[in-house]
Amino acid sequence: MIGQFPWDPFPHGIPLPKGPDPLPALAYEAAVKAADAYHGVRDALQIEGDTMRVGNRFVPLGYYRDIAFIACGSAAGSMAIAALDSLHDRLTMGFTVGPTPIPPEVPFLHISLPLGGPGMPRAEEAARGALEVAESLGEHRLLLLLLSPGTIAALALPPPGMSAEEFGRFLTNAHERGASGREVGLLARVLARGPVGGRLGAAVQKADIATFIVDHGDGATLLGGGPVHPIAPREREEARSVLQRLDLQSALPSAVITELAPGGGSARSGEPPRHRPVRVAGPNDALRAAGDVIFDKKWRSRLAMLQIEGPPELAADRFLERFEAIVAREADLELDHSQGIGAFAMTTLGLPEGADEGPALARFLHRAQERMRRPEMSIALLRTAGTIGDEEYPPGAVVGRPTDPQAKVPVGRARAIPMQSGVTDVGCLAIALLGKPSTT
Repeated sequence: MIGQFPWDPFPHGIPLPKGPDPLPALAYEAAVKAADAYHGVRDALQIEGDTMRVGNRFVPLGYYRDIAFIACGSAAGSMAIAALDSLHDRLTMGFTVGPTPIPPEVPFLHISLPLGGPGMPRAEEAARGALEVAESLGEHRLLLLLLSPGTIAALALPPPGMSAEEFGRFLTNAHERGASGREVGLLARVLARGPVGGRLGAAVQKADIATFIVDHGDGATLLGGGPVHPIAPREREEARSVLQRLDLQSALPSAVITELAPGGGSARSGEPPRHRPVRVAGPNDALRAAGDVIFDKKWRSRLAMLQIEGPPELAADRFLERFEAIVAREADLELDHSQGIGAFAMTTLGLPEGADEGPALARFLHRAQERMRRPEMSIALLRTAGTIGDEEYPPGAVVGRPTDPQAKVPVGRARAIPMQSGVTDVGCLAIALLGKPSTT
C-alpha cells in the first residue's frame, strides 16, 4: 500500500466531534467512510491465493498478461490507488483524469481536470488518452474502468459543428430552462461525440472489460455518458422530447438534429453493454451508515426516502413534508427512552453531473430554515464531494436547534461541519432531527 492514504476524509487520531452538532457530524463521518471509493474498489478487486477477483468474476491469477485502468471523475485518484494497492505490479498501464493530483508514487499518466460539465479545458486530450488505452489492448488483457461523478467532463466531447465552449453553454442553458440534472446528463450522452454512449467499450476489441462505478443516484448508464452502454432508441426519443419542451432544437447544428431523428445514430444503437458494471459505492451505503449512527446514539432512526428528487427548494419541501409525516406517525415518542427522531435521505439537488453543489446546498438549507416550525428540530445537508476548505460553501452545514444541549450558539444561524477531503461523490446526505423538549 502507498504509505498513508492521502485523501482520508477523517484521519485517525482526531477527537470525536464536539460542539453544537455532534450527532450530524458523526453521521456524516460514517456516511462518507461507508461510501468511500477507495475501499469499495479494494473490496471488489482482490487476489486470494491463485485466484483474482474482479468484481463479480473470478479468474486464475495468471490469466491476464496485462491489466490496464482508466480512472475518471471526482474519485479518480482514490480508485486508481485502490487498484494499484490491490494488484501491485500486475497493473501495467494506467491513466487518471480528475481534479485531485495523484501521489508521485503512482507511476501512471494523470491529467488534471476540474469538476464540471462538458466543455472543460483538456477534455479533448483526456478523451483521446482514454481511447488510446482502450484500443491498445489485445487478447488476455483486462481493462479496468474506474468511473465516478465528474467523468462526463472528461469523455463527452462537443458534437460536430459546436465548440467545447458552445456545447458547455448549451447544456447550462438547458438546465437553466428547467432540465433536471438527469436530463442534462441524457442530452450530453446522446448528443456528444467521444468515448461516451458505448463507444469506449466498443474500442476494446479483444480484451476483457470490468467497470467499477461510484453512483450518485442516476445509475451506470448516465454516469460519464455511459462509456460502455450503447444509446438506446428510447433515449434518443426522450432527448428529442426534452429539446422540444425546452425549445432548444434551433441551438443545435442541423447535422446533429438529423442524427437525432428516428432512425439516426450508429448501427450499434440499442445493443446491450458487453458486461454489467459493478457499483462499489452509492447512496445506499451512506444512508445505511448514517442511520446506524443515529440508532446507536439512542435516537429513533428512520429512512425518509432513498433519493429526494427536484431542485434545492423543492427537495427541501419534500424532505420536510416526509419528516413531518414520520413525526405524526411516531406519536408515542415521549413514552420511550430515545433522544428523539432522526430521519435521513440522499439528494443530488437536481444538479447535472460534476456541478458544484455549494450554492444549491445553501439554497436547500435556507428553504429548510424558513419552513421549520418546531423549536427542537434541526436539519443538516452534507455533501460527499466538493471544494475542501471553501469558506463560503463548506462541505456540510446544519440549521435549527443544536443537538448538543449545552451548546450556546444562535439557533437561527447555519453552522458548518467540515471535512478534510472529498474521496467519493454519492450526492448530499440530508438529516432531520427532532429532539425531545427535555433534551434541549
